[in-house]
Amino acid sequence: MLEFQGVPVSEGIALGPCFIVDTEEFVIEQTTADDVAKELKRVQTAREQVAHRLQQQLDASDNEPQGEILRAHLSMLNDPQLATGIETSIQTNRESAEYAVSHNLLSYAEMLEALPDEYLRERAQDLRDLRLQWLAALFGKSELVDVPSGAIVIATELLPSQFLQVKSHGIGGIVTEQGGTTSHVSILARNFGIPMVTGVQTSAFDGAESVAINGQDGRIIINPDDDTKTQFNQARETYETMMRQAHENRMFAATTRNGQTIEVAANIGGPDDLEEVLANGADGIGLFRTEFLFMDRSAAPTENEQYEVYRRVAEAMAGKRVVIRTLDAGADKKVSYLHFDDEENPFLGVRGLRYTLKYPELFQTQLKAVLRAAQHGKISLMFPMVTNVADVEAAIEAVDEARRTLTDEGQAYGSVELGAMIEVPAAALITDLLAEKLDFVSVGTNDLIQYTTASDRMNPAVTAWYEPGHPGLWRLLEQVSRGAHQQGAWVGMCGELAGTLEFVPRLVELGFDELSMSPKRIGLIKTAIRNL
Repeated sequence: MLEFQGVPVSEGIALGPCFIVDTEEFVIEQTTADDVAKELKRVQTAREQVAHRLQQQLDASDNEPQGEILRAHLSMLNDPQLATGIETSIQTNRESAEYAVSHNLLSYAEMLEALPDEYLRERAQDLRDLRLQWLAALFGKSELVDVPSGAIVIATELLPSQFLQVKSHGIGGIVTEQGGTTSHVSILARNFGIPMVTGVQTSAFDGAESVAINGQDGRIIINPDDDTKTQFNQARETYETMMRQAHENRMFAATTRNGQTIEVAANIGGPDDLEEVLANGADGIGLFRTEFLFMDRSAAPTENEQYEVYRRVAEAMAGKRVVIRTLDAGADKKVSYLHFDDEENPFLGVRGLRYTLKYPELFQTQLKAVLRAAQHGKISLMFPMVTNVADVEAAIEAVDEARRTLTDEGQAYGSVELGAMIEVPAAALITDLLAEKLDFVSVGTNDLIQYTTASDRMNPAVTAWYEPGHPGLWRLLEQVSRGAHQQGAWVGMCGELAGTLEFVPRLVELGFDELSMSPKRIGLIKTAIRNL
């Protein structure tokens, strides 16, 4: 029996047979194609097969993180530049279909990995994933991996498409060597309730027959003895009982024993998430990520298109608060048809509110749509990437301009609360000054941890420094809560930390009024609050 300590990224406890996934199972040799037309046809047929499967998965999905990944893969699959490169390799160099697909996608991936832009580096993983799917179709292999039910899947780096396939087999848990708390697969694991631990070398599992993992503390046991198996099974039963109780009690208010009530809300990417939000007992929408409305299009959505979406969400929530974040473009959220200057470090560049203030026509269209939708429900408007008071003043003036325009146009509109995301330490330190002009603030912990600890949240090499429990972060959170409440503003949190069980007592103690998270976490967090 061997024990290792990894980084927990998805809660839960699992015990099962060990199954190691080889992420590079296709051997591609450079050969000369005898029939160019045949190879071109094979590439196209395989592409259509992958596209059909991706679209089927997307149509059947009610999970926004999964949908986002599937849409990205479809978009890349349909990229004409990529198609042209593969066709040229076959026609000019007489490469086989497999070799042309493999080396073209790898070349693009390696090019993106060398760039400083984090968003583009993340797309490199998508290209590698798409390459694997395309090759599987060319080789006539319907399943990328074939894993036994209940297994603990071990991989150097599990690709999203592999996750979706192993999930369908009913796996018990996942251990990876690479990846952080905000990687694609980590987010998917949390959304689907699959225990996951990262940061342990794959070679440690050579010869392993069974594995036990604890997604709460990151503990991994290889070939556990009978006593350890009994302990893990008991812990798993306790955890599963807690999860059942959380689901049963999800519709009740999150009120502590001393009478403090916390609003437990949901993060969404669009109206397709509403069914899950309502089914899980959300007290409102704490973060509507509107950038998803702008993606996978050739042009920005019109004012009326946006209005209809916002209206639909507001009406569905029936008077519960809906916090709409204005377009958070830039850094890791690039929109293909919008202009972005080349920046050495986009995370420190023109993103969020900085971007929309730079393009006022784009901003005004969204603001007018939100104001019009506010007639149909309780809507709050939140500005991302606020750094100073001047940012808030400029955003307020933009909202006032949108109101004046709607009045001149004879269009009706409603009232909205105005708030700012606290994502950078500078904003956290002056929350009292920002809140003096606002109705609320909401902490985006994914970026606040990143900026506070100087640790790229997508870089597995610095996972140890991306520390949600860092004392410096918690001093900032205390200052945010105190500063906002001094000005009579309410305080929320919409980052991953809000849905992390171990931190709930500290957040309640600090006086956070609202916590917003993945809908599936709501029952668990409500139960934890009621037990305080």
